[in-house]
Amino acid sequence: MSLSNDPRFVASEKIHAVLHYWTARKQGTDWPLRDSIVPWELTRYLPNIVISEINRKTHQVYYRLVGTKVVEMSRFDFTGRWLHEMSPASQEPGVWEQAYALMIETGSPVYGQTGIPIADGSEILVQEEFGMFPLQVPNKEVFQCLALEVYGSVMHFNPDDLRAMRPVKR
Repeated sequence: MSLSNDPRFVASEKIHAVLHYWTARKQGTDWPLRDSIVPWELTRYLPNIVISEINRKTHQVYYRLVGTKVVEMSRFDFTGRWLHEMSPASQEPGVWEQAYALMIETGSPVYGQTGIPIADGSEILVQEEFGMFPLQVPNKEVFQCLALEVYGSVMHFNPDDLRAMRPVKR
């Protein structure tokens, strides 16, 4: 699996900038408070941001906000959805569940690499790096995650050709 707690695992300057921002807001705690994250200070990154909420007991993940670039690349706006209700378009099945599990297990940011197939069954991928940063909230039953997804060059094809993320049919 392409996951790590070591920020050197990803090369993206954007992910390292968000790590720096996240670290500066910790104020002597393990994780910064969600209220210390100011959206207008992250304007440059907002299209690539995902904010999720994780239940500490069940480990279920709920997506509170999905940036416009993430929606474009996923071809699905999963704001207001649960991770277990979807089939993410990713080279590695289960990468997101495993990334959240690693964050829960270690209590640390998680960095990863995966690929998004450009269409169902395609072997051509858009490379993706991501960073996931835990946040404290007043409700002790949950915590939130500020994630940044950064995509490789997509100039050579139309994002509409990407395989779409879909809700799981039950």
